[in-house]
Amino acid sequence: MIKSFQEIGKLQLEGLSDSEKRKKFLETQTILPNEQNSDNDDADKYREIIINLDLNNDEIEIKSGDELYEENREQFFGFDLLGRRSKKIYFTCNNLYYHLLTVPQMLDYIDDKFQESQFKEFKFFLENLKDNFYNTSGKKSFFKLEKFKDSTADKLTEYLNDKEINHKNMQNVLEEYVSKDILGSTRKNFVNNLDIFSLKINGKYITESEYNDDYIDIVYFERQGRFFDQSENMVKEYALCGTCNEKKLVTGKIDIPTKFYVTSSPYFFENLNDNSAYKSFGICQECYQEVMVGISKVEQNYYGRLFNRLRYYVIPKNINKDENYDRSLEIIKDIFADQPEGDKDHFEKFKNLKKKRNFKMDFLFWRPDQASFIVLDSIDDVSYDDIKAIFRSLRKVNQDTYGHESDARNYKLYFNDLYWLLFPNYRSHNSPDPKLYRKEMLNLFDSIMKDKDIDYNYLIRKFITILNKRYYFNKKNEKEVIAHPLKMNLMLSWLNQITNLKGGYKVREGSNFTEIEDADIRKFFEVHSETYEHNSYRQGLFLLGILMNQVLKEQQKENKSANILDKLSFDGMPVRRVKKFTKDITEILNIYDEYNVNQLLHAQMIDRVQGIENSSLNKDEVVFYILSGLSFGRYLGHKYYNNKKGDEK
Repeated sequence: MIKSFQEIGKLQLEGLSDSEKRKKFLETQTILPNEQNSDNDDADKYREIIINLDLNNDEIEIKSGDELYEENREQFFGFDLLGRRSKKIYFTCNNLYYHLLTVPQMLDYIDDKFQESQFKEFKFFLENLKDNFYNTSGKKSFFKLEKFKDSTADKLTEYLNDKEINHKNMQNVLEEYVSKDILGSTRKNFVNNLDIFSLKINGKYITESEYNDDYIDIVYFERQGRFFDQSENMVKEYALCGTCNEKKLVTGKIDIPTKFYVTSSPYFFENLNDNSAYKSFGICQECYQEVMVGISKVEQNYYGRLFNRLRYYVIPKNINKDENYDRSLEIIKDIFADQPEGDKDHFEKFKNLKKKRNFKMDFLFWRPDQASFIVLDSIDDVSYDDIKAIFRSLRKVNQDTYGHESDARNYKLYFNDLYWLLFPNYRSHNSPDPKLYRKEMLNLFDSIMKDKDIDYNYLIRKFITILNKRYYFNKKNEKEVIAHPLKMNLMLSWLNQITNLKGGYKVREGSNFTEIEDADIRKFFEVHSETYEHNSYRQGLFLLGILMNQVLKEQQKENKSANILDKLSFDGMPVRRVKKFTKDITEILNIYDEYNVNQLLHAQMIDRVQGIENSSLNKDEVVFYILSGLSFGRYLGHKYYNNKKGDEK
């Protein structure tokens, strides 16, 4: 996977001078502002916090700056620490209290890492800031209270409440002051939600001052240069780079995030001493720069959520500068997110891209962790053309079933129905826990992307379980589930085309002597022939469901609290009970005067369920195919109603 990151980074840096590459590298390592959605009531409080050290007026001012938008990332030019013990040297960072230490620790860092002759003027400038605005006690420092503007100093004194002025107490009162008096929050620690805190001098960023070049050089050394310091044991002047396979100055000291190697364990130097570290994994400076730029590009631009739930990065492979792969990945992210009405439009976008060649990609799935994140799984070498074929097949299943009918929208199958029909969700469960089923979701996604086997009985069982939960979770509101069995029929046909459905899907059993008269039903069986062809038992149960829908319509007209669905147990029906159930439904048809008008359909149903007690159908299948017919009957009702309205116009 590291090679893919290097390819991406190389494209980003192509054509740039060394100084431009250095700047680009640093920009890609900056903090991504914590931008909020507009529906967040506190969205207006997410702003940059500025501590301005005013040398002209000899005072410290605290104020809010620009809003935390991603587009302001380069302007803020902020960095988080590379390690917990790293020096707080960044003039824009992600923690308010770091700026109690920034200037003193920058001075310490320069003394520790550079020769005495380097950065003399910058050090003199920093010494002046330190003497004017900081109290220092050992390794801890904090701002001088008397240097704050009068109104700010009064508030800080109030929040101190007679406590000693030291580093820890100054940290606490600054958090409370900024949260309440600058941001207007009622929570004294609200400021901890922000991630951009800037230390300005005379109202300017350090990068806007005459010390910009010195600051950039120091930051670059911290973020990259120090890893290639030849005085380090883990740096070798002429060794093999593990990325480009050329012999160069390489290091084994770097800390590329292990998450991008599909592991949460250290991988560089286990069981090796420092002197041999480069033998485990060494990388040259050019490749390191490209890899880190590539990782940043993926983190920022190629992040998505499968079904709007499972986080992943998509990492393109074997790419080149002439291909518009950015747009391709945007489309892929959209259709894998929770946008169920967009699949047709997305496929049109796929076609309009007119890509000249195929490319592959890896999907890296992860979950948040305190330090970084934990890799859940990776699905490698997924072909762009294969993804297009998957959605072309999905579109065709919908078109073959419904044509271009606008009234079929609620019955069409969308990619995200994989989630809504098969896994616990907020419409079926109270606070569903994704930890319990995310592995199943990833296995299913992997099977679809890589054309693997999927168990038919597993799908039916999952579907009936979720349908049952959703029906009763919504107080037996049939509108919540009425379209789902029909969608599931389309899903079976679709998955059978793009994967291999095993476990009884293609069983052929039963016989019949009568033909289906209704053209719509006959067409449905033809379109979904892998499910229904030469399986009279499934056809018979489907017809039984259509007849049940006739009764359900009449019961809904009467606004009855109980309905014919109560006769059907969603927990399953053994085949031995089908005969009695059919008899019960026939009696109800007579009660509602629906038998005579549906006598032909009833006869075709009876013909097909003869001997069903000897079939291989399991109890979930019986319920599924009955509900499929009921769902199809409801769809036909909508279709006929809309056609009638169109004729009247």
